[in-house]
Amino acid sequence: MQQKKFSIVYAEDDDFIREKYAKFLNLYFLNVYEAVNGQEALELYTKHKPHVILLDINMPLVNGLEVAKLIRENDKLIQIIILSAYSDKEKLLEAIELSLIKYLIKPIQSIELEDIIVKCIENINETINTQTLLLLDGGFVWNKTEKSLSKDNKIIKLTKKELLLLKLFCSNPNLIFSNTDIMNYVWAEDIESEFNANRLRIVFSKLKTKLSFSLFDSIYNVGYRLKKH
Repeated sequence: MQQKKFSIVYAEDDDFIREKYAKFLNLYFLNVYEAVNGQEALELYTKHKPHVILLDINMPLVNGLEVAKLIRENDKLIQIIILSAYSDKEKLLEAIELSLIKYLIKPIQSIELEDIIVKCIENINETINTQTLLLLDGGFVWNKTEKSLSKDNKIIKLTKKELLLLKLFCSNPNLIFSNTDIMNYVWAEDIESEFNANRLRIVFSKLKTKLSFSLFDSIYNVGYRLKKH
């Protein structure tokens, strides 16, 4: 079983069903927030910003579809699952527009719910990786949060100048940086240093030797560009 680290809001007005599935959800989520109606589901969503929301379609105050619509207006990433006691074609058509993970007809089997939950967790992890990791050529990966370079899950030790160089280019991977741009950033603390293109060449050369690969393209008379995957 995957490590529990995400949260879910589960809204169901039937106490017996809610308690039954809440126990099941606790196997997969670090936090399971239970709601007895749509209004409470919205309040829990606003307070806790969960990764997943599981909604019964027929609930007091605000129904599941309306809750999903309100949340989806401002949150495109949350994983939404709708549960219904019957197959209603009109409601199903409405739900399609909400980018749901699944529209499930009750009663649902534990194995069916498990498959959907696992898919949600995989989607969340993929989104996190996409936001955190920048894939570079040669199998190298830049971690935007940790500011580190790795390959095959092994962190590569960088000098201070090499780290600054990677931070600069990975901050805007589509941009071509001029020699002056790079010098102003990488040597910003060396106030008295004059521009010296040879310094740049040395840093690029040493990094290329260390990695046995060049992460940058040299654009003649313009500057350098990062090689992305």
